[in-house]
Amino acid sequence: MIDACNAPPLPAHSFLCMLVTGANRPAMVGREMSRPAEDVSDDLVRALQRGDTRAIERTLRLLLPKVRGWLFRLLGPREYLDDAVQDALVELARALPRYEARGSLEGLARTITVRTAYRYFGRRATPIVDEANTASESADPEERFAGREALARVHAVLQRLPENRRVAFFLCAVEGLTPTEAAEIEGITAVAMRSRVFHARSEVARMLAGDPELAPLAARLRDGGHTP
Repeated sequence: MIDACNAPPLPAHSFLCMLVTGANRPAMVGREMSRPAEDVSDDLVRALQRGDTRAIERTLRLLLPKVRGWLFRLLGPREYLDDAVQDALVELARALPRYEARGSLEGLARTITVRTAYRYFGRRATPIVDEANTASESADPEERFAGREALARVHAVLQRLPENRRVAFFLCAVEGLTPTEAAEIEGITAVAMRSRVFHARSEVARMLAGDPELAPLAARLRDGGHTP
């Protein structure tokens, strides 16, 4: 099984920039993983369907950075983050031989990651300073500390959202999915998803009000920002 601890770092500023600008994380996980189903090679699909160990492990390695990044945004820097990543990878490994190329592999991984996050929501754990996942690219210690502090405040706000609104915020405001796409993952209507996103954005903007460093984020959320 893939070691969840070996994922590339997720800089603090990347998460904040995505929230403020609406841009998805630029790091790629392998072009074939995010391609539409019709563009995934037949050879890879057949290898996965017959349970080819090398094909499954290669796919997991390519998707690992995404899975870890998604769970970091959903759960925050918690001591059980690596356990959650490992659980998601185990479930994904079991699902890959049943992959029928009706959607992208990345989409399948995102759905499983969200399902895994729900199992970890509500668990009591002390937030940790994860240097690997929150380190800024800046060499200035004060700037790195400020970035970690700002990210911690954002995560604290997200933790206060109801679970379904937190997921809706992640899928639409952070990942940039349409309400219809997000609704398919959650198994609800697009109208219900739009309602969750609207309330999530409003609550996050309200809770961030008065924080000078995060004022641009609060303003963008109030103005509608990235969510279609």
